[in-house]
Amino acid sequence: MWTQLDFAGEIVIRLIRWMACLTLAIMAALTFIDVLGRYLLNKPVFGAAEMIQFLLAGTVFAGLVLVSRQDGHVAVELISPRLEERLPVIHRIIVNFASSVGLFLIFFEMLRLTEHAFKLERVSIVLEWHYGFVLLPATVLSLLAAIVQVRQAKAADAPKEPLA
Repeated sequence: MWTQLDFAGEIVIRLIRWMACLTLAIMAALTFIDVLGRYLLNKPVFGAAEMIQFLLAGTVFAGLVLVSRQDGHVAVELISPRLEERLPVIHRIIVNFASSVGLFLIFFEMLRLTEHAFKLERVSIVLEWHYGFVLLPATVLSLLAAIVQVRQAKAADAPKEPLA
């Protein structure tokens, strides 16, 4: 049975999917235009490398939420299959605990970096964009990824849905 929280969560996941697709598409288009401008017109897009870096971060952190939702984390193939085969419940507990702790560590580090950027009023070199505002979406997305991971750990039989 769907609760209002489940419905809101699904809307957030759909928005993040669109955000990931959009940032990736913009990054590809910007790279294409920059390369054409650089080699055909000898006029590259000003600040394209910085914009692409920021878009890449957006894509990665949006993807982190989606991967957490799908339980699609990287596994060590030497250990994980054997442990899962022999002790599936313990394997799931270990994987979920390690994933949750790791994602919360990423969130706290991103929060620290964002706070530091706002305090020092740091800006990017070329475009002079404020790093605090650039880091803030990544910080929020890392928190969402950690929350989604904990929620997935609680629902061991959660349905898996495709990323796309």
